[in-house]
Amino acid sequence: MDRRWMNERRMSEEYDKGVSQFLQYVEQNAKSVNGTYFCPCVRCLNQIRQDLGNVRDHLFMYGIMRTYTVWTWHGEVLEQPTTSRGTNYVEEWMSDHLEDMIRDVGEDNFGRANLYDTLINDSEQPLFPGCSNFTRLSSTLKLFSLKARNGWTDKSFTELLELLKEMLPENNTLPIRNYEAKKILCPMGLEYQ
Repeated sequence: MDRRWMNERRMSEEYDKGVSQFLQYVEQNAKSVNGTYFCPCVRCLNQIRQDLGNVRDHLFMYGIMRTYTVWTWHGEVLEQPTTSRGTNYVEEWMSDHLEDMIRDVGEDNFGRANLYDTLINDSEQPLFPGCSNFTRLSSTLKLFSLKARNGWTDKSFTELLELLKEMLPENNTLPIRNYEAKKILCPMGLEYQ
């Protein structure tokens, strides 16, 4: 699906059509909880569930997060890099999206957060010593993709992480709480608004 509409003016015809297509995609692919879905506006940041009417309103009032280009919270399956692509894939993706991230976050905040270094480190750090199939970042991305596709609560996701942490070998790097997993995927933490 074409996502250029995300960068258009909110009152443009392209943006309106894009929002309509996005909402259709959500309705067909995302799992609802009592008729609500995560709202990707810059105010809710995929943290608050809304009905589709409110999601539509928020997308016009506040705009969509421009860096939300893989709609994992809305049913899109995240493509995982294979181990043969390794760090080069992450570096390529980072360089392709770096300008957008800096613009969205602001140069000062981006520099203070060491975002690039943090993501690269997590993409290189094996899940546990000797593991060649998963890194700290790739395992967290896969687990979050499952959480999003299945509509798990933060509490149930934390319980799963705690169990997996105990099951994996010692010195594993899997986060133990939902909050820690979010910090891996969005190392900006509270600085991002």
